[in-house]
Amino acid sequence: MKSQQGPNSWMILLIVVGFSFSTGYLIGFLGKDVLFTSDPEAALHLDSHGDQAVSRKIQATSPLATVKDDRLSGHSVHTLVTSSGDGYQNFQTRIMYASYKMVQQMPGGEHMTGFTRILHRTVPDILMEEVPTFHVWDVLKPQCDGWCDYPVANRPNAIMQYFRAAAANRSMINGAWILMAECDYVWMAPARAPGDAYDLTVPGWQFYFDYIMPQHADAAPHIQKLLGEGKNIATVPASGPAPAILRFDEWMVIGTDYEKASATMEADEAMKKRLGWVREMYAWDVAVALHPEYKVLTEKPPQSRLMVQPPFDEGMFNASFCHYTWGVLYHEGPPSKGGKQIYRWEKRDFSDIKHVIKPAKLPMPPPYRDGLILEFDAPLTPKRHDLNVLYLTQLNKAIDNLTDLTEYAAKVNAEIIPAFKNSKEDRLTKMAMNNIRYMHWS
Repeated sequence: MKSQQGPNSWMILLIVVGFSFSTGYLIGFLGKDVLFTSDPEAALHLDSHGDQAVSRKIQATSPLATVKDDRLSGHSVHTLVTSSGDGYQNFQTRIMYASYKMVQQMPGGEHMTGFTRILHRTVPDILMEEVPTFHVWDVLKPQCDGWCDYPVANRPNAIMQYFRAAAANRSMINGAWILMAECDYVWMAPARAPGDAYDLTVPGWQFYFDYIMPQHADAAPHIQKLLGEGKNIATVPASGPAPAILRFDEWMVIGTDYEKASATMEADEAMKKRLGWVREMYAWDVAVALHPEYKVLTEKPPQSRLMVQPPFDEGMFNASFCHYTWGVLYHEGPPSKGGKQIYRWEKRDFSDIKHVIKPAKLPMPPPYRDGLILEFDAPLTPKRHDLNVLYLTQLNKAIDNLTDLTEYAAKVNAEIIPAFKNSKEDRLTKMAMNNIRYMHWS
């Protein structure tokens, strides 16, 4: 009787090699050591480890770092922005995306090849058709659909849900560089890539925030706890996840530890209380410091190639966008001493849904004159005033390009949200639909 033929030896070899590679990659990725680095007290232009030189060779430890995507130029940039979809953030998001499309038409705008909003909300919102959106409906804190004690609580997890989906479907990423932004940016010039993304000696960029102080006495014990014993807290940068421009593999590795550090914070009441409103920014900084294999420059104006922050900065310098985290408030005399307010533009006044559906143009500041005072008793200088006028003019141009969403808002509330809530699809099917739902502008 003829003996039974066993499996082909070459096939066995291929299976063993393939299994070994996959297992090794999975273990290496999931088991990566995580922690942070950067010196906030050094110069204005720092890498994430306080090293002024940027020529040191980056040692790529993730297999993803060696993969070149032939679809994408090394100078292409995909922009992400996160939102909970409330009125406050949606007003800002409409302006941000409208100004993005404006600068995309400028010379250099051809490198702005992708845009995705990561919506972390249990139901769709009224910007789903206007703004390219990836909907993360399976959120950690559903109460943050409206007002909650910590509105960005869902952001780290939502960001990583997006990146995990993109890892399975790389067409979701339409840039070799990925820029994380926030709703309250207005674009003034096209995004700039740090260099060729496929040249691993080119570092990413992030922004220096002077109110993030990892070495402060109140913060240091908690930062050290996240870092781990024996780690140098001086290596933790004073930054945050936005704005930051990194490669996909860097987002995957650093972002995983950012998500972990954020979860640790949320489970620690003392840490939450001490690190406060900006605690997820500290979580990002810890994650960056844990990965010295990735070079990230931490810059502030005038060096920053990312952003400036009116009304206190005195020009655009090298930046692409303005971050209007503070209001433009003009006073006749120091506000701390009762100085009369004569002009006000404050984003926090625009949380009502009516401003989202049909935004009105903003009043412009009065002409400059000596003696006017800003918030925090800061003097208004001619250069500060000029930047305020410049970016508010851009805001109004963006608003001019916005359509009335009255009809679509009614449809969302009457049809789209109820249909979403009543859907009989199981969780995995919905997640698969989400992965298809993303869009990008190119």
